[in-house]
Amino acid sequence: MKLADAAEEIYSGLLDITREGGPGNFMVVSVGEVYVQFAGSPGNPQVQCESISNEYLPTKFKIKKPAIAKLKSLGFVLGGDEFKNFSRTYDVTTEEQARELAETTTRILQEVYCVAKDAAVQIELSLE
Repeated sequence: MKLADAAEEIYSGLLDITREGGPGNFMVVSVGEVYVQFAGSPGNPQVQCESISNEYLPTKFKIKKPAIAKLKSLGFVLGGDEFKNFSRTYDVTTEEQARELAETTTRILQEVYCVAKDAAVQIELSLE
């Protein structure tokens, strides 16, 4: 599937990880080395979102300071735990919030990581 067409499947996955499965639900949206991932569980409207940082990207995919500023303007912080990725928590209490987060995800891939709209995107959904 192309990135330009991925928002609907991301939206559906976000609803699934907050409404079905178990406590270890996750979804990874990736294009090659670049990814944005989500973790959630049924009954908990908060979804943890993580976006890959330069620490784990090959040189040709490293993001520049303006792109890092864009992520920070969206509320992401560079993690201080063992994984040094950008992260933030989103509330997904309504379908509208899930739809907005799906759109934000495709924008992050395009505007931060310079992924083309016609790039092939992989979406891995795991419900426990």
